[in-house]
Amino acid sequence: MASDSTRPCFSAFRSQAELELLQVVLDDADASYPWNPADPAASSYFEQLEQEVAAGWPTDMLDSYAQSLSTQFDQLWATVDAAQNAAQNAAQNAAQPVLTTASFSGLFQRFADRMPQGLLERLVQQAQMAIASSSSLADQLVASVRDVLPEWGDDDLYVLARPFAYAMRDKGENDLLEGALRSVRSEAWEDLSSIEQARLSLAIARHIIDQSKV
Repeated sequence: MASDSTRPCFSAFRSQAELELLQVVLDDADASYPWNPADPAASSYFEQLEQEVAAGWPTDMLDSYAQSLSTQFDQLWATVDAAQNAAQNAAQNAAQPVLTTASFSGLFQRFADRMPQGLLERLVQQAQMAIASSSSLADQLVASVRDVLPEWGDDDLYVLARPFAYAMRDKGENDLLEGALRSVRSEAWEDLSSIEQARLSLAIARHIIDQSKV
């Protein structure tokens, strides 16, 4: 019962407080905060605010606080940037397939006389990125050789990639690779026809993809 008797008083007090707050807002409507900094009236507002702050604070103390605040903001943003970069690097490293040093060495030794080293390195790099994308095997093959074969369109590359994409890895990956190598003349890269270059590149790309899963 006591609590019921206090409710009218509390309600009246709350109503009075709300009315007073509303009156303050209405009386101070002309001095509202300029939420749009582009508003011409905002410039005078901020100038007046700066003058009031400067009048109430010694210059040396104000400069000290401003410098301290700026330093804290710089440190905060540096921490945020470092955390974002670390998270991105961790995600990339987690998704990045790994070819061992021995695999790279064996790869370059095996194909050194079939493809220029610069192109072979680019093919390896693109193949690694393609594997990390988790796309289909055909997509990985085309993405791996696209930069090595800039004169080829994707549609034509997909046609050539089909035999390499649909061959079962556990049923003769070496046979597939050796067969593709035998179908390409043992000539310098620049002396090969464009289709021979494409077949050789796709065969090496398939070999790289399979080796990354060992």
